[in-house]
Amino acid sequence: WDVRRLARATGATALPKMTPPTSEELGIADSVYVDELGDTEIVVFKVGDKESRVSTIVIRGATDNYMDDIERAVDDGVNVFKGLCKDGHLTPGGGATEIELARQVSQWAETHPGLEQYSINKFAEALEIIPRVLAENSGVKPKEVISKLYAAHSEGNKNMGFDIDGESGEIKDCCESNILDLMIAKKWALKYATNAAATVLRVDQIIMAKRAGGPKPRDTSGGMDQDDD
Repeated sequence: WDVRRLARATGATALPKMTPPTSEELGIADSVYVDELGDTEIVVFKVGDKESRVSTIVIRGATDNYMDDIERAVDDGVNVFKGLCKDGHLTPGGGATEIELARQVSQWAETHPGLEQYSINKFAEALEIIPRVLAENSGVKPKEVISKLYAAHSEGNKNMGFDIDGESGEIKDCCESNILDLMIAKKWALKYATNAAATVLRVDQIIMAKRAGGPKPRDTSGGMDQDDD
């Protein structure tokens, strides 16, 4: 992985065997030197003013937990940018998309009789987890937030989502507030969650392993007989 990353940074080509490289296969770097970053020695390949396909982000912090949080934030931002490059479609955030899907799925469930209606309603109920978690993490009663969202979406306000900055479980138009989510992320999350649930439901039998061992230990809680001496 390091060799491929270095080849991308310098514009070189990684060769599978020891052969003299051509001029097209050679990479270019203005300077290569050893530097010390904190307590770690690193090798710096400085490309200069030329554009490189690889960038290095140095994170510094007082504690490991703080740096881990920053690393996750940077990783999330990079992944969002990669997702936007693949598919630029966006959906309202704040649980607005999930509530609208749950409302339409519940309406569709009414057209099915019997156990099918029950299972479809449970699927719609599972979609409420996003606004429910947002409300619980904000210290707001989730039932009140979900009821407000359902009422707003029933009136045709499909972009209404949970307002995290509010004090009493308020909702707002997420599109006007630029609170948006990647549609491709929503799509794959629903797909993988549905496949996982379907896989669990397909399990017909569970084999449980018993504890290994010899004979049971002798019960010494009662009185001792003469033969036990």
